[in-house]
Amino acid sequence: MSEIMLVRKRAWSHAFSAVLLALFVTPLTPAIGQVAFVELIPLQAASASDTTTTLPTALKQLDLGQAFVVEVWAQTSDTQGLSSVSTTIQYDPAIATVTGVIHTTLFSELSSGTEDNILGTVAGLSGSHLSSCVDQVGVTPAWARVAILNMLTESTGSLFVQSADTGMPALGTAICGVGDLLPAQVAYGSATLNVSGAPIPTISQWGLIVLVLMMLSVGSVTFSRRTRCH
Repeated sequence: MSEIMLVRKRAWSHAFSAVLLALFVTPLTPAIGQVAFVELIPLQAASASDTTTTLPTALKQLDLGQAFVVEVWAQTSDTQGLSSVSTTIQYDPAIATVTGVIHTTLFSELSSGTEDNILGTVAGLSGSHLSSCVDQVGVTPAWARVAILNMLTESTGSLFVQSADTGMPALGTAICGVGDLLPAQVAYGSATLNVSGAPIPTISQWGLIVLVLMMLSVGSVTFSRRTRCH
């Protein structure tokens, strides 16, 4: 075999090895980037609009027995916008419980979500926006409100509320005209609140307090009149 043929044979061998290495060792797809974002915002009462470019300032402190809401907001960097958003909410049911779930008008179609105050979850919280992609819902810098959780504090302590992937293939977060995102493409947010203090009196308790104050007031007036008579 001539020296030239030997060199060519070695070159082909190196090229073939490089192809095999690329096929079996090098990943065929680039790293997955996050293109959708879910944020949880605790508030004393629900905010006025389902869309915003600046998220409301999250509540940090709660009283025992206080009702409050946790708003679920979503955003995407894809210019097509969001067609559906899905997440499972996790919380400590010993500190707070969910009393109701409201889906917003933006994601009112094919809506779901099951609250469980024993496990401390709102499982499969999901809603879709099935109109044409011209709406471009939740495209950066805009945020779209997905749902509102009504909650009530049950005991004192630190309350951690976390959003996460549903773990249900049928319930995903999707880009309009593109389809479902992989779980790794969605960033899930959380919120931490501190619950402290004595419980806030209920309406019936306030009524009892007012009645006691009235009785004390009447007693004081009666005692004053008797003192004057003597």
